[in-house]
Amino acid sequence: MASLMKSIIDKNQPKTSSYVDQLLELALRAHGEDSPEYRGIYHQYYTIPDRGGDLSNARHFQAEVAPEQAKTGLERMYRRVVVVDLVSACAAECSYCVRGYYDRFSLSNAKLDEVADAVARDHHLREILITGGDPLIAPRKLAYLIERILERAPNIRYVRIGTRLPIQDPERFDPTLLALFERASKSLRVEIASQINHPFELQEPTTTLYRSLRGVGVNLYSQNVLLKRVNDTVETMTELYDQLRYLEIAPHYLFHAVPLKGTEKYRTSVQKGLHIISHLSSSGLLSGRAKPQYALITDIGKVNLYHGSIVADKGSTLRIRTSYRLADRLAWNPSYILPATGSVNHDGTLDVLYPNGVDDTEE
Repeated sequence: MASLMKSIIDKNQPKTSSYVDQLLELALRAHGEDSPEYRGIYHQYYTIPDRGGDLSNARHFQAEVAPEQAKTGLERMYRRVVVVDLVSACAAECSYCVRGYYDRFSLSNAKLDEVADAVARDHHLREILITGGDPLIAPRKLAYLIERILERAPNIRYVRIGTRLPIQDPERFDPTLLALFERASKSLRVEIASQINHPFELQEPTTTLYRSLRGVGVNLYSQNVLLKRVNDTVETMTELYDQLRYLEIAPHYLFHAVPLKGTEKYRTSVQKGLHIISHLSSSGLLSGRAKPQYALITDIGKVNLYHGSIVADKGSTLRIRTSYRLADRLAWNPSYILPATGSVNHDGTLDVLYPNGVDDTEE
């Protein structure tokens, strides 16, 4: 089954929602085509990735749990958390996102029953991250899975939901989910992660929805992607994180853009991200309550960058040192296979090769 992103590239036509179209038009009328506001929306949705090979089954890492251990839909990289890919669709398609290259899918209720049972059997698990695609565009499936977790998996204390619906189409949100979240919050910590990449995305329909979610006990946090010509300035990021703090949306990761063939136009250098995060962290521009963590999504998982994390720099490729251990991976996911870009150090920890991005020459 073909991926949606392949269709977008072949047709050279973006997939957006009417809300995103209206947001772009608002940016044009209020600020002009050369403005950061306009570019911040345009370059996320309306630029088309270059043709770069078949990525229909691409993953930002390979972590699927083997069928003999658990059913389709589960990914496992870490001890305490399992990822459930609920559906492949989103309200709009971000041009730089790896998940747009997934084969199209939607988990049936029968498979969701199997997922809940598999989660309940694993005493290591404390968290379930529900993603896709965007779970909020499939409210009945999302509600069904959360109900099964409540009924069958007392080991789960945290339910996280990854979504861009509040940004891409807030009026499409199903308000019946509010009652479910309120009830679930009595026994679980319900968290919603929203990818908010530019302050102009925080228009009134979006902020109203976030306040409604917060009002029923949902904990909100933000994960952002560093994108060339969208948010790769200290000024834009300072404004974004200040607004997020005002809305009581906790900062989490600022991700360097995932290295995908054809998406080089969106990727800054890792070093530019370090420059921006150092200003956000150590310049007095932001309160400590508003500062994110700068991270890479590598073939072996997410890696926060610290002093000494980059142990080799060959320009186009970086070698990243981590504290992940292959033995630990195999303990909670015996089907895990170390990718070719990973290597084991003498102490059992893992290094990983990571493709660097390139900054605009005019900068």
